[in-house]
Parts: sequence; structure tokens; C-alpha cells
Amino acid sequence: MSTTRVSDAERTIKGVRRVAIWTVIISLVFTALIGIYTIVSGEFGETQSRVILTMLAVAGFSILALCHLAVFGRDVKVFGWVGIGTSGVALGLAATLIWWNWSDLMYQPSDLYLTLTKSFAISALVAVSLAHANLMLLLQNSPLRWIRTALSVALVLITIVPTLVIPVILTEGTFPPMSFQDVYWRFFGVILILDALATIALPVTTLIVRSQRKNLAVEPAGPKAASAATITVALSGVNAAWVKTRATETGTTADQVITALVASARKK
Repeated sequence: MSTTRVSDAERTIKGVRRVAIWTVIISLVFTALIGIYTIVSGEFGETQSRVILTMLAVAGFSILALCHLAVFGRDVKVFGWVGIGTSGVALGLAATLIWWNWSDLMYQPSDLYLTLTKSFAISALVAVSLAHANLMLLLQNSPLRWIRTALSVALVLITIVPTLVIPVILTEGTFPPMSFQDVYWRFFGVILILDALATIALPVTTLIVRSQRKNLAVEPAGPKAASAATITVALSGVNAAWVKTRATETGTTADQVITALVASARKK
């Protein structure tokens, strides 16, 4: 029964991912067609610009949804749900702002418009930050402790970025005070640099370590290892599903999972 639930959940996730991918493709194709029509016909009015902006918004937030879906099937999938919900709110606000009657804004933006603009900026910032965090969380099952520790630091940095920006949005730039702005934005710049460094370095380092581990698992350690007997084990059903899931969670192969189990049993 549990295997059936897992397979159903995996099929649902794959289906949602497929919908998101096709949404991105269709949105971009539709935007391109409108752009081509505008260039050929020489007509580019308010309606065309709104349609193009709407399609680009749909494509952009569909890409964010794909990032959030990356953690589905893991223990941290709640962050994926929160990210998808936040992205949906941001998309709705974006569409509202795009199709707002712009003639009303010629003299003085209304309080409602300003509130919607702030809400969109904050929700979009949170959605992007969660997408960033969800992609980084794919490294949470790394076998190396220092990579998991570095991941925790990276997640803290990702959290600090919107924490520093949101007060500025809410106060319309009056925060931080003039006497504190220089230090505030310098600190923000340092956080951005460290965030970018962690985003690039951690996945690359993980790939290098994983490649080295695979090479060590394939290459014989010496004459004794070369003469060791080889046994082929065939698993099916629940056992095979468990081994595949464990391999995915730890970022290893099925052979390495079984080898680790045998080594653990020998120690006992």
C-alpha cells in the first residue's frame, strides 16, 4: 500500500512539473508570436504590451514553480508548498497591476495601487528566495557533514536577503535612516556576495565529491580487491523501491546503498 502511495505521489509531481514546463513553453511562444505580429504590423498598443507582460509573468512564475517542485518527495516539501503558494499570490498581483487602468495613475497613484505594488514586490521577493532555498535544499542529504553545515549557512544568507529588503519596501525607502544607510547597504552587499559564492561553490563541490566517490567505488583498491568475488543481487517490489529511494536521498547509487548496508551488518 505504501509503495502505491509513493508511486501515485511521484506521478502527481511529474504531472505538475509537466504542466509547469508546458506553461513556460506556451507562454514564451505566445509572447514571441505577439512580438512578431507587432513588428510586422507596426501596431503596438496598450493591449499588446499588457498581454506580453502577462505571458512573461506566467512564464517567470512557472519557472519558480519548477524550482519549488524540486523538493517534493523530500522531508522539506513544506517549503515547496509555501513557495508555490507565494508564487501564485505574486502572479495574481502581477496580473492585477498589469491590467490596472493606467490612466488613473497619470496624476497620483491611489493607496490601493501602492499597497498592491508593495505586496507584489514582497511576495515576488519571497517566492524567488524560496525557489533559491529549495534548489539548495537538494544538497541536504550530502554524506559529508561540512557540506551540510555550509548548506545551513547558505540558507541563513538566503533568509537575510529578503529580511533586509522588505523593510525598505514597506517604508518606501525611508528605512534605513540616512545616518545608517551606508553601513546597511554595505552589509547587504557583503551578504549578496557570500550568497552568490555559496550558490555557485556548494553544488560544484558536491558534484566533484560525488564523482570522486563513484570513481573510488568503481576502481579496485589493490590486488586483493581485484580478486574479490562479485555477487549480483536482484531486488524487486518494496525492497527495490526502498533502495532506489535511499540512493536518491543520499545522492549515491543503488550498489553503494547495498554495500553500505552490508558493511554496517559486518560491524555488528
